[in-house]
Amino acid sequence: MILRPVDASGDILPVPTASVLLSGPDAVALLVKDRLSLLAGEWWENPEAGFRLLQLLQSSRMTEENASMLSSQVTEYIRQTHGVLDVEDVQFNVSGRQFAYDCTVRTDAGSAQIHYVI
Repeated sequence: MILRPVDASGDILPVPTASVLLSGPDAVALLVKDRLSLLAGEWWENPEAGFRLLQLLQSSRMTEENASMLSSQVTEYIRQTHGVLDVEDVQFNVSGRQFAYDCTVRTDAGSAQIHYVI
C-alpha cells in the first residue's frame, strides 16, 4: 500500500518525488486515522460508510464505566482496516468529556502508533 502524505490538518501534500510517498506501517497508520475520522453519515456517496462513534455516544454519556466498551469498539474498528494484522498495547482514559485512545498496530512491515482523541 502506498499513500500520499498529509499535513497536520489532514490535507494531501504535493508529491515532488516518489520518496515522500507513505508505505508500510506509516501508510497503514494514516489509513487507520482516516477511517477513524470519517463518521457514519458524513460521506454523501455512501452515508452508511464510516465509524459509528456518534451512535455509540448517543446511547450513553462518556464515563469511566463505559470507556472500556468504547475502547473495545475502537479496537475492533481498527482491526478491520486493510493492512492491520493486530492491535496491541491498548490504553485509554477519560478526562472530563474527552476520551483518549492509544494503541500499536502491527502490520506485515512493522508497527505504528495510533493516538485518537474524541
